[in-house]
Order: sequence, then structure tokens, then C-alpha cells
Amino acid sequence: MKLLSPTDLTRTQIQALYARADEIAAGGAPNTTNASVALALFNTAFPLPLKSEPVLNTAGVTTKILTSPEQIRTSRAKTILFSHPTNGAAIEHSRATDASFLNAGDGTGENPVRALMDGHAIYTLKGDLSDIRAAILGNLKFSAEAHSLARLLGIFGARISFVTPAALSMPYDLTDEVRLDAYEVEETNDLVTTLRKTDALYLANIDSVRVEKKIFDKMKSFYTLAPDTFAQAKEGLVILGEWDGAASLLGATRRQVETSARAVLLALVELA
Repeated sequence: MKLLSPTDLTRTQIQALYARADEIAAGGAPNTTNASVALALFNTAFPLPLKSEPVLNTAGVTTKILTSPEQIRTSRAKTILFSHPTNGAAIEHSRATDASFLNAGDGTGENPVRALMDGHAIYTLKGDLSDIRAAILGNLKFSAEAHSLARLLGIFGARISFVTPAALSMPYDLTDEVRLDAYEVEETNDLVTTLRKTDALYLANIDSVRVEKKIFDKMKSFYTLAPDTFAQAKEGLVILGEWDGAASLLGATRRQVETSARAVLLALVELA
């Protein structure tokens, strides 16, 4: 398995992965006794929503922490869990190994591992990924997590709202690609109106690491996630993702996000 983008999996394969993750989340033992994973996690600014090493070790997976990407070439692990702050790094380093390669974030490009985790959390909380409207808010231009989640939701034919000011809008080519599969793709900067029809809201933090300074300074306060913002939101709205100062909003789904992250990670390692 070379998982560089969610589109490297078919809808049927993702459904099978989620079915296995459901079993693991319900207490099923993962078949990972003979599995080995090299942890090549160099994008420390944007970690996964769980600490992967203890989760893998508890499940009986042999792990080794790589201290440089060059070690991927000589690693004997069956699976590489990879992240890097540079765009395109996942493609480059996946070519250096015959092991299964799981991209957990390369710069502002893609993060399919995180998207599968968040997608499973949405699926569990809402019961579906196809018959919902999901809104992705904030840093759509530079967020690898937003890019991969948009592709994943598109695969399932969801209704998707990209909510952002123009300076942080989703890349045009990615939007056009998602439109081919999604039931509907809407682009807007009007969060309040969008919330009236939204089932799941994903927060893509407007951060100073990936957003250039002149844009960050102008856009960091474009959206204020105050109680009044959600006064007219659709009943049953779930909120997940990452956003500075929104810990209380994200607290309601945090446990499910962590449960889904663990189950999906183990299912990926098991099936890789």
C-alpha cells in the first residue's frame, strides 16, 4: 500500500477499512502481532490526534523511530508511517522503499492518514459520509488535512461547503477534482448561513506556520467562533479538527476523534 492521497483508495476499500476500524473500536483485537512500523514523523508542528508509538506498541506492533528520512531506504519495517514539513516529500521518500507507506502529512500537500481518521469520526458521529453536508472552515489553501478530507468526502459523494475568505480558498485544481465525485461543492465565506444546513464542521486552523505572514496577519481573526456564531446552526452539528482557542467547541468530539484515530491507525497497519 502506498497511501499518498485518499484517492489511492477506492470507496469500497475505505468502507472495508472503516468496517475493520469499527470492530477494533468496539474492542476487537487487531491482527498486528507480526507487524512492524518505522515511525518517520518529521512534521512535528502538525501531529496526528494521538501518539502513535504507544498505541502501536500496546497492540503488539514492533516500532522503530527513524531520525532522518534517509533511513527509510534501509529500514526493514513492513510499514512506514511518514510525515514531513516539505511538499512532495511523501512521494519522494515512498519511492525509496518497498514497504507499505502511509502519508501522515507532507507540508501543505496531503494528509490521508489524518483524513481517514477524521472521516471515520464523522461517519461514526453522523452515521454516514454520503448523505450529509460537511463544511471545511478556515485555512483551505495551505492545510494538508483540509485537502485530503475534501478528497475523501468527495469519494463518498457528500455535499461539501468550503468556507473561507478568497485569500485562503481551496486550490482550484483540487476543487475541480472534488466536484467530479461530490454531490455538491459550494464555495463561500458566509459561515453563519452555512451552519444552518451543515451536519459536520471541520476546522482547518489558520496558523502562522503554513500561512505566509501578510495573509496570516489579515486573516487570523476573519472568523470568530463565539457562541453567537452557532446560535442558528443545524441541530446535531458536530465540530472537529483543529483551531486555536476553540478547545471548548472541539471537546465534545475529542474522545470520538481519538477513538477513531486509534482504530483507523491499527486497521491501516493490519491491512497494509
